[in-house]
Amino acid sequence: MFKISITGALAAFIIFHDSGPALAQSDSLQARELREVTVHAFESEKDPLTTTATVGMLTPRSLGRFPNYTWANAVNTIPGVRMEERSPGSYRFSVRGSLIRSPFGVRNVKFYWNGIPFTDASGNTPLNSVDFGAIQSMEVIKGPGSSIYGAGTGGVVLMQSRPDNPIQNRVEQSASFGKYGFQSRNSTLQIGDISIQYGHSEQDGYRAQSGMVRDAIRFTSSSNIGEKGTLSLLGMYSDLYYQTPGGINLAQYQADPKLARQPTPTVPGSEAQKAAIYTRLALLGGNYVLQLSDKWTQSTALYLTFTDFANPFISNFEKRDENGIGGRNIWQNKSEFGNVKTNWTSGFEWQYGKSAQRNYDNKGGVADKQQTVEDIRTANLSVFSQLEATLLTDLTVSAGLSYNTSKYKYERYFPLPFNEDQKTFDGIFIPRFAANKVIAGNWSVTASYSGGFSPPTLQEVRPSAGGFRKDLEAEKGFNTEVGIRKAGKVISGEISLYHFGLRNAIVRRLDEAGAEYFINAGKTKQRGVEWTVNWDILSNPQLPVILKLWNTGTYTKYTYEEFQQADVDLSGKLIPGIPRFSQSTGLDVLLRYGISAFLTYQHGDSFYLNDANTVKNTSYNQWMARVSWKKSWGQHFYSELSASAEKVNAGIYSLGYDLNAFGNRYYNSAPKNNLWAGVKIGWEWQKNNR
Repeated sequence: MFKISITGALAAFIIFHDSGPALAQSDSLQARELREVTVHAFESEKDPLTTTATVGMLTPRSLGRFPNYTWANAVNTIPGVRMEERSPGSYRFSVRGSLIRSPFGVRNVKFYWNGIPFTDASGNTPLNSVDFGAIQSMEVIKGPGSSIYGAGTGGVVLMQSRPDNPIQNRVEQSASFGKYGFQSRNSTLQIGDISIQYGHSEQDGYRAQSGMVRDAIRFTSSSNIGEKGTLSLLGMYSDLYYQTPGGINLAQYQADPKLARQPTPTVPGSEAQKAAIYTRLALLGGNYVLQLSDKWTQSTALYLTFTDFANPFISNFEKRDENGIGGRNIWQNKSEFGNVKTNWTSGFEWQYGKSAQRNYDNKGGVADKQQTVEDIRTANLSVFSQLEATLLTDLTVSAGLSYNTSKYKYERYFPLPFNEDQKTFDGIFIPRFAANKVIAGNWSVTASYSGGFSPPTLQEVRPSAGGFRKDLEAEKGFNTEVGIRKAGKVISGEISLYHFGLRNAIVRRLDEAGAEYFINAGKTKQRGVEWTVNWDILSNPQLPVILKLWNTGTYTKYTYEEFQQADVDLSGKLIPGIPRFSQSTGLDVLLRYGISAFLTYQHGDSFYLNDANTVKNTSYNQWMARVSWKKSWGQHFYSELSASAEKVNAGIYSLGYDLNAFGNRYYNSAPKNNLWAGVKIGWEWQKNNR
């Protein structure tokens, strides 16, 4: 509690500190400057001060504070958001506690890429197939977004891959190297609004059976169609292979944290079974925006995906061939009635997917005798409408409503007899109400009430061992939130308090062979406070140094309200995997001659690893430093050199725990120190005038 009170006092002092008359004009100037940053949450283009959503932003500047091999370090500076990498390539992404449902990958968080749905019809997001260099920014909407983004209670992420400067032509090559066999190469060719990027990344990994290789190419373009239309295209192909070491127990961790999952008298280990993931993913999408008139705009996004997936696992060898199709259509009207500005947004999102699932015996990494032959088809639909009104320039109110439905159709061809079944999640209406009031030009108060609807994903209704879990129900929840924001040239920040109640929470279980399955765990109560503080100590570009100090943090209390497990009542227990307190503090130092230094300290409290609250991990303290030197050599050639280091102090350090693991195999150990170095060179030419 002592460290919490210190951080809270610091945040309160910085946000509410009266800088005096000398800074009043600067604060007003910064308030105008902040409005140049656009927040796209809930299809509304607002500045950070006036948006009705609680949003975390990842910009090229915030991504540049960390080594360019993963988004995890930058994502974890956003309060309430957690990204984990249990082993290289094995990502998990959580917003306000949704990791309880994500044994791997991304579940219960909806992703969009350049306005195109990236989360498929079954609720899974192949984030680990995307190369680090393919994404330039992320906008993380915290809290349920079902009123306009369809199924999901955990949040929404809007990713962007567009040229920083669309009037620039350039060719760029970068390379990075690090400990544990890490190396990456990234090539970019940009001709105006057309960009092609290829990325290769590989590493041996810290643990046994934890190597990774990924090759990915990404294409984006934006073209004018006629006088009022714009067509944006997105294409990606990724070939990903990563080994899965599996969890180990405490005694094994203490003996050698680099161990992969060990064999037992009845079950082989990860190395013997060559446990790994093989994924080939192809995505083609487009987004067409048509300005129908001064008031009306229509946009249509369509996509196709093809996935070839294989997973030699401890107990079986799973193969999947998946195809997906979907789209999103939006009509938007912006009008003015005296001093009232309105933004009415309506549309629908439809997705369909087919997954051919085949399970075999795993004979040392080779598919052997067939176990199951199953097909699953998934379809979901969301129809939504939202009205936003700005009254007297300083009050924004928003009301939205969506209708959501989802359906699984299951067919089993082997083992006989043939069986077919289906599960329909009945249509449900989801509301959202929000308001934002600007006070004194650079302060604002915001409040919202929103609902969420999240049916189980394909990997939850059809777990890794096969079968169809028709008994699983959709999660439903409501979030109430209030916040205070301040914009200023020297001081800016935000504090948010929320209360989220979830029904039919889906949690993961493991059997003796490590095969997973899922159950509904009753009700949860999730309460938290989040803050962000930025202090531009020195910001005058005429000075020899620019200094910025920032702090973000989260304090939570997540509990099961009604949860009966067999004969044990777990009501009132803390939800595992969620630290009560976590924070990030950083210092940005920008010097002359293109030299920059970024220092970051992150702390996470210990938390329980099982529902019974009998096993805890240890807290951690992480220090990271990155220095870079950028230099332009004449009008065309430029370069950048960088070096990064990481040091962790923790009794047990893992970048992702296996919660409620059978045999107490909770631990996926990670290195406590790391080093990286990188070089980038580029050539600019023939800048186009617009």
